[in-house]
Amino acid sequence: MKIFAAFLTLLYFAAQPALAEDIVNEEPEPVRVMVLGVYHFANPGADLNNAKVDDVLTPQRQKELATLAETLKTFQPTVVAVEASAKPPYADAGYRDFKPEDLTKKRNETVQIGYRVAHAADIDRVYAIDEQPSEGEPDYFPYDRVHQQAEETGDAERLKTMSDYGVLIAEFEEQQKSQSIPELLKFWNSGRFPDEFYWNVMTLGEGEKQTGAELAAYWFMRNAKIFNKLVQVTEPGDRVIVVYGSGHGAWLREIVERTPGYVLEPAMPYLHKATDALSE
Repeated sequence: MKIFAAFLTLLYFAAQPALAEDIVNEEPEPVRVMVLGVYHFANPGADLNNAKVDDVLTPQRQKELATLAETLKTFQPTVVAVEASAKPPYADAGYRDFKPEDLTKKRNETVQIGYRVAHAADIDRVYAIDEQPSEGEPDYFPYDRVHQQAEETGDAERLKTMSDYGVLIAEFEEQQKSQSIPELLKFWNSGRFPDEFYWNVMTLGEGEKQTGAELAAYWFMRNAKIFNKLVQVTEPGDRVIVVYGSGHGAWLREIVERTPGYVLEPAMPYLHKATDALSE
């Protein structure tokens, strides 16, 4: 009997390193990130293709946005990240000064979606993670240089074709007449506006003057830096909603999916839920 007891004791102590190793090797909870691609509610006309956007301050549009916020709240977000700029640690000063009455005055999607969702979910962690070139840094979208070279090499028409999303823009403008904001956001998050421009533009260049490749690389750099700022402000277990121009969506989703410790949360199911709620 003593021999059996001694044997059990040896087994117990032999198991302890394995148990300790299991505890050490336990994976931290991932950061779940929803990338919500949006169109610019107060369109500044700064994109290659600019849509005419109706007024989001009307009572009907405000009702749609309120429903969207309540639906996004069911994701139980802990962080909202928006397309605005701030110095480290990237806390959004605009949200610090936010008041609900701002929703009746300010058309920007950062306020109308980002701040609205954060307020509805009682979040105080709202971060401005946009990346813009400072002195000495490259232009992240040097389209003028690409256009100039295309003119010189006879590729101007090809560049014009690959840059033109006029048909899709017209489709969106038509949809505004009958569709709610959650439905319109489904349009912008469905892959209808592909990132193929950035792959096609890499074919433009001559010799060592490779302006198309540079544009694609700099655009990736901007999105990579945006994501790095997101990494800096999140921790394991966070649930993040990123409210960003849809042109960033493809790269940001790709980066999230490929980065260990980060998991992509699809936005479409929430947009479907919001659409359904408005139709009840």
